[in-house]
Amino acid sequence: MAIVLPKFSSRRVSSGRKLACRAEPALGLRLLSLQPGLEPRETLEFEYCIQRVSAELIDHLEVSVMWYTEGKGSEDIGIHLFESHSREELQRQPLEQPWQTSCVLPVAPLSYEGHLLKIRWCVRLRLYLNDGRDITAEQAFYLGHLTVEV
Repeated sequence: MAIVLPKFSSRRVSSGRKLACRAEPALGLRLLSLQPGLEPRETLEFEYCIQRVSAELIDHLEVSVMWYTEGKGSEDIGIHLFESHSREELQRQPLEQPWQTSCVLPVAPLSYEGHLLKIRWCVRLRLYLNDGRDITAEQAFYLGHLTVEV
């Protein structure tokens, strides 16, 4: 399971001052498929968990399966699955316990690795905290046989 930690400041603390040790929230995300590539109409299964934060500090969590383009021109994005979970929903089970989600993948667009354009698929988690911070975790996968421009 991939654990995503927030970035810390590179500012150094003088040896005379002690820094309060505070655990930062983290997201765990794992695809349950044994392979990084899935075929259209195949079921994508994944699990995720929230670590080192109490539910009272969470505003909500967004879970999405999406594709996006990279390259020349404008970048496009498409959402295949979107779920939003409130603090109350997340309190129904321990946050560290994995939550599982699945969806049937569409027939298009397929993953593509070209010189001018790339189409990428991923599962994205975005945790919004009450203090205005958000933490994002992504796990990439391929839809279809990856096509590479020669």
